[in-house]
Amino acid sequence: MQKETYLAGARRWQDEAEKHRRRSALHSNLRGLSFGTAAIATIAGFAGAPPEPSFITATVAGIIFIVFVMRHARVLEALDLAERWVDVHEDAVRRLDHEWAQLPDTGEGLVPPDHLYSGDLDLFGKGSVFQRLSVARTRFGRERLAQLLLESDEPTRVRQRQAAVRSLSQESELRLRFEAHALGVVGSQRSGSGVRTRLPPDPGPLLAWAEGPTTLLGSPLLVWGSKLLPLISVLTLTATLMFGLSPYVPLLSLLIQAYVLLRSTPDTGAVFNAVSATEGAFLRYGTLLEIIEQYQSSDPLLAQLRERLTTKAGAPSTAMGRFRNLMSWFDLRHGGLLYPIVNISLLWDLNCSLALERWKQQAGPQLRTWFDTIGWFEALSSLSAFAADEPDVHYPELVDAGTVFEARGLSHPLLPAGRRVKNDVALDATTQALLITGSNMSGKSTLLRAMGVSCVLAQAGCPVTAQNFRVSRLTVATSIRISDSLERGVSHFLAEVSKLKRVVEAATTRAPALFLLDEILHGTNSRERQIGARWVLAELLRLGAIGVVSTHDQELCQLPDALMRQVKLVHLRENVTEGVMTFDYHLYPGPVTSGNALRLMQSVGLGVPLE
Repeated sequence: MQKETYLAGARRWQDEAEKHRRRSALHSNLRGLSFGTAAIATIAGFAGAPPEPSFITATVAGIIFIVFVMRHARVLEALDLAERWVDVHEDAVRRLDHEWAQLPDTGEGLVPPDHLYSGDLDLFGKGSVFQRLSVARTRFGRERLAQLLLESDEPTRVRQRQAAVRSLSQESELRLRFEAHALGVVGSQRSGSGVRTRLPPDPGPLLAWAEGPTTLLGSPLLVWGSKLLPLISVLTLTATLMFGLSPYVPLLSLLIQAYVLLRSTPDTGAVFNAVSATEGAFLRYGTLLEIIEQYQSSDPLLAQLRERLTTKAGAPSTAMGRFRNLMSWFDLRHGGLLYPIVNISLLWDLNCSLALERWKQQAGPQLRTWFDTIGWFEALSSLSAFAADEPDVHYPELVDAGTVFEARGLSHPLLPAGRRVKNDVALDATTQALLITGSNMSGKSTLLRAMGVSCVLAQAGCPVTAQNFRVSRLTVATSIRISDSLERGVSHFLAEVSKLKRVVEAATTRAPALFLLDEILHGTNSRERQIGARWVLAELLRLGAIGVVSTHDQELCQLPDALMRQVKLVHLRENVTEGVMTFDYHLYPGPVTSGNALRLMQSVGLGVPLE
């Protein structure tokens, strides 16, 4: 049902875009025709044709040309918006069709190096959780969403986010509209595959200017000179023309103004460069802020976001409107020969820069709050889109006290809905750990990742793919994917030991922790693996952590009695029917009784004996 809604929306906006393309072609032709008419009439007037009708025709055609130029600009803007609407609907369909790995934003660059769990859980990169979730288009939204995935939070704040996500999940049109306009902020270009590549602009220079000192307003001579000197020049020039005042008087006034402009050029140039570099993107933030301003919600967090936009500087959309008007004054810089005349006689650049600094005094201190509000809205929208589109999701229960991870019907959210296998997992102060044994390809790593991703989503405020889920605040710490490095001289075993050290340190300093250890210490011999693995497990449990350890080594299941009281043995298995090996990916009680390595070797044509 949701997919049909998105497809219908995409078709509707494709029709709208096509209508604007036809209008654009018509306006382009009429622009060319009116310009050609004006040019021909002008040439004819100078070539000997009756001057009066020729120049009247040229003037009328020129006016018509200007009108079509202005209207064409509006048509192109409408076309761009319609194409953005198509994009957001098609992106939504890709997510539903499990084709979200084609989406351009993988979240690369948002995760700090050596993060405790990001790499193991595929939170960022191609085919990642971020790529599946994100409808955030601005830098602020992307960074906020990344923060929610990378850091745990107090249950009280997570519940607030849950409630906001529930509310926004019912506002599909609002979320799509926000995303479509956010794409206008970002800018984009079509890739070879037809998918738009998003290019988030860097707001740093603009924020640095907005939060920096007002250099020009700090000089009373410049402030008063910008008002009085142009007035003096106009009055003296008028007196010269009408009353015979010496022309040297207005000339002297203009020379003084030229000197003032020269001295203030570094400051006015800095203002112009700071605001013009991201002017187009910055102005479009106004539409996003206006959407939040006008959105009436009874949800406390969403209402709080709206209230953050109520400042002494007035409504952000109004402030953006003033900024747009001020920036339009700078357009005179493109006025050819007219610009230097007006600039010197009216101190144009100086007055424009002073006006922008006055705007900065009022709105500048609020910009970061406004941008942060946009970021929060986009991050919550991303979680809400997942909640609205995914079947069989459940909002977790956040537990304030104790150490708990309980899931019924848990599955991995990145798998297609039809391929998700559900398992029940329960960890608490009594059963602190699961020791999972299982043969190759039986699904041990996927189960560990499903647990880790679900915990991360739950603590972000997002629903999870489970029938029921209870979790306390936990620091996720993993050792699932091990990367050695020839360049750095790091062996596979040393890389694994280093990750295990970080897991133990996390359990020590950032308790309580949820540890997820896949094929623990498989890079060494059986005897040392058993000693090392048992010590790591015992140490983590002593520190109050809960978690899961998977292993191929059945000998590791022979744990001391003290550990066995806190650890539950479970396994994943394969089934062999007429020589064909299949997996059901379900957890079963107790340790696995056999492996499948030899059968797998035989299945690819290696003649290894089974005994």
